[in-house]
Amino acid sequence: MALRRSRATKKRRAKRRRGGARVTMRRAAVAVVVLFIAVAAAALAWFNHDLIQRFHDRHLAAPLHVYSRPLEWFPGTTVDKARAVASLRGIGYREVSGNPGPGGFSIGASHIDIVTRPFEYSDERHPSRSARVTFDGGFIRAITGADGGNMPVLLLDPVVIGSLASSEHEDRKILRLHQVPDRFLQVLLTVEDRNFMSHFGVDPLAIVRAMISNLRSGRITQGGSTISQQLVKNLYLDPARTISRKIREAIYAVLLEWHFDKHQILEAYINEVFLAQAGNRAIHGFALASEYFFGRPLAQLELQDYALLVGMVKAPSAYNPRRNPERARERRDVVLQVLAEEGLIDEATRAELALRPLGVTDVERASGQSYAGFLDLVRRQVARQGVEDTSTIRELRVWSTMDPAIQHAAEGALARGLARIEGERGMADGTLQGAVVVLRAENGQVVALAGDRRPGYDGFNRALEARRPVGSLLKPVIALTALESGGGYHLASPVADVPFSMTLKTGATWAPSNYDNEFHGVVPMLVAISESYNVASARLGVDVGVDPFVRRLAGLGLDSPPPAYPSALLGAVEMSPLEVARLYLPFASGGLGFPPRAYVTATDGKRRVLSRNPSSTSRLVDTDMHFLVHFALRTVVDRGTASRVLGDFGKALRLAGKTGTTDDFRDSWFAGYSGNYIAVVWVGRDDNEPTGLSGSSGALPIWRDLMRELPLRPSVFDRPANVQWHNVDLLSGYRVDSGCVTAMEVPFIAEGTLPPRGRCGSTRAVDTTTPVRSALTRLLDRLFSPDAPTEPAQPSRPPDWNQSGRR
Repeated sequence: MALRRSRATKKRRAKRRRGGARVTMRRAAVAVVVLFIAVAAAALAWFNHDLIQRFHDRHLAAPLHVYSRPLEWFPGTTVDKARAVASLRGIGYREVSGNPGPGGFSIGASHIDIVTRPFEYSDERHPSRSARVTFDGGFIRAITGADGGNMPVLLLDPVVIGSLASSEHEDRKILRLHQVPDRFLQVLLTVEDRNFMSHFGVDPLAIVRAMISNLRSGRITQGGSTISQQLVKNLYLDPARTISRKIREAIYAVLLEWHFDKHQILEAYINEVFLAQAGNRAIHGFALASEYFFGRPLAQLELQDYALLVGMVKAPSAYNPRRNPERARERRDVVLQVLAEEGLIDEATRAELALRPLGVTDVERASGQSYAGFLDLVRRQVARQGVEDTSTIRELRVWSTMDPAIQHAAEGALARGLARIEGERGMADGTLQGAVVVLRAENGQVVALAGDRRPGYDGFNRALEARRPVGSLLKPVIALTALESGGGYHLASPVADVPFSMTLKTGATWAPSNYDNEFHGVVPMLVAISESYNVASARLGVDVGVDPFVRRLAGLGLDSPPPAYPSALLGAVEMSPLEVARLYLPFASGGLGFPPRAYVTATDGKRRVLSRNPSSTSRLVDTDMHFLVHFALRTVVDRGTASRVLGDFGKALRLAGKTGTTDDFRDSWFAGYSGNYIAVVWVGRDDNEPTGLSGSSGALPIWRDLMRELPLRPSVFDRPANVQWHNVDLLSGYRVDSGCVTAMEVPFIAEGTLPPRGRCGSTRAVDTTTPVRSALTRLLDRLFSPDAPTEPAQPSRPPDWNQSGRR
């Protein structure tokens, strides 16, 4: 009996233990389920928050675009018909056989008919205009409007040259949905997601349909991802093809559809989809891709262009029409076939569109990095004008001063010129570097800037950062200082090109010399400047005074004038190419000074002006003195150190400029101007080793090749009433009769000192004592005074002359 009770007790206890274990297991399972639900809910909540936040932050985060200046043509512009057609194609205009519409042109025997696109520049709007541009040889003879009346100027729309946003290396141009052409939306939805308006983020039917279509065609023509899924992939996820990523993609797509309506999602997709990689810039959105590949807005493309862009979505790199034109064409034709199968076009239209060329532009230019040097200057000036935190501004537009045609010419001339020099001199490729700056002479606007021989290189910007000695570029400033000094100087003043030396406070001897160690006796100041004689220029500077010379440099716009050392007279002054351009700008502008400007205004998406880059104008050189110095710089080109290289330009353009070379041929410079442009070219090595190049053999040929590409006007300045002409013998500096074969007409200030009368062909005696001693005495008194600067030791022979003794 007791045994039976014991067994029953054990059974009850075992049953209770089994029941307790089951309860424990059930509780544990419930806990796991609750924990899983909690974790899933937390993850879903995080996904949800992340999705909403990043959608708002990114899909309408407009880029900070920089625009070029409008292309400008006027009667008299030196551009022939072929170059004009190339310029039109470069900004995305399309040639047509009949009457053109906006953004189109047709070519006649001696004219081009154009219908411009409407555009805005700065805070101004310009409507579409019809014009006929008539050519006469190498220039524009006339521009007439639709009414037959003469037009003084024709402006063509600016193009996006880049973006100031650089943190994520992404670029896009925002379009609102109402700005997207209906025809493009039809193509996009038919190919990418025809059930977009009815599904909830994921479309199982699309997956099945894509599988069937791909099996029928024997290749992948359609994908199963919806536009919502593709947007999620672009906005949130990495491109890895994993199951976990596809699950997250589906969840995000459903959440996206839950929070945002179809129009918001479609607009975001159109602006966000990745379509190309240009250097370190990713091209996002169909609007920017349209300008990048076709040079035209999306609204001005044709159906076959839409097919190409939509077809690229599947594999942007594989179907890039510039890099893989055949594959891109095949993909475009597949899209056209889909449109025909779905009834959007008939078979005849499909066949006709398939025969058309791809129509993409030849040059990649919408990525922004192509103009890295210029954009660097824009970025600095925008920040200096108070727009520093550009990340908070929606659709910032910076209206720059860059002329794309001149920028291309500057980049090409620099790259080709350096390669040619290296080949001629047996240098390794890449030995030389250089920089080019081009300003508009009438207002100081920067129209081109290249800081490296590689177009688009985003690194050390030599145009702004490479401060190198400028050599003989400062000799015109010596002449200007002398003419303004009140000491009776004029362009025919005698200057002794004979040896002299001085002992400086440091004990070093400063003895300027000419390249060939030959001296030329007493020469007129005009000859000393145009032939770039070192010793004569140094004597003139010493006689005028180094301190007044340095003050004059500051008066011309040099922000950091050098110490008043005698070596500064021969160019031992470090300047960047942009600083040199600013220094020479008053010579090119008639004596006026302007701060170089790379942009005009910055506006937001509502066209409100956020920043202006004002042009402040001041007179830096008196008109009388300017006329004399300008004449001296013209003489450099006509018969001086630049004449052998620039002789093929002829004298009609009245070009003016100055060569510059530094010690041991380390730096080669040329600064020169026409009536409308001033350009500065520097050539050297980054390691500061000698190049063997003078200003006339290095920088000057590059300057010449650049200026050949520009629409130049002659540099003509009216003779001031206080200036008169006299015939001067260039051998002696005496006034002579007009029949003297060694004479030329030279301008003089009417009430100023004039040279004495003399005989044609006579020479002045070389006085190596009195004038020089008086100058040396004054300089030594300054150097040995208690507050005199300490002059660094200088090489005794600055070898920056060519074989004729010129620099």
